[in-house]
Amino acid sequence: MGKKNKDNKEPTTLWLRPSTMGKVDAALAIAKCKSRSEFVEEAIRYYLDHLISCDVHEYLTKELRDEFHKAAVENENRMRSLIFRWAVELNMMCHTIAAHFRADPINRRELRAFAVKEVMDTNGNVSFDHALDVQRQGQFGAVDEDEFDYEDEDKY
Repeated sequence: MGKKNKDNKEPTTLWLRPSTMGKVDAALAIAKCKSRSEFVEEAIRYYLDHLISCDVHEYLTKELRDEFHKAAVENENRMRSLIFRWAVELNMMCHTIAAHFRADPINRRELRAFAVKEVMDTNGNVSFDHALDVQRQGQFGAVDEDEFDYEDEDKY
């Protein structure tokens, strides 16, 4: 071991390409380092932290991945259920508003069953225009499905 200074540092020789030294000199101000030595020491610390975190990352990844996957599946199932219920409610509202244009009262239980079936049949692709056509025909489900292009997203 060589001499140590007041910061308990020892001198070390590095062999670097001139292009690397030029990059170090250009980055001194960006890194807020006062000297090349300080810059190199910070770079080494950063790289060592990176190496250590990679090892820890690989160790934790399998466990964390399994937990994240489990949480994502649970969240996906919950969200799917919520979205389905909202789509049913939206479908019911569409039909209720559409029914306003005729005098007959609507049986909500029958409407909910119809809305669930329609949301399932259309994969959640409901529209006010479709609901209005169904209501104007006087009964749930009496609309000719060939009249509606459910793939035309702009229409709905």
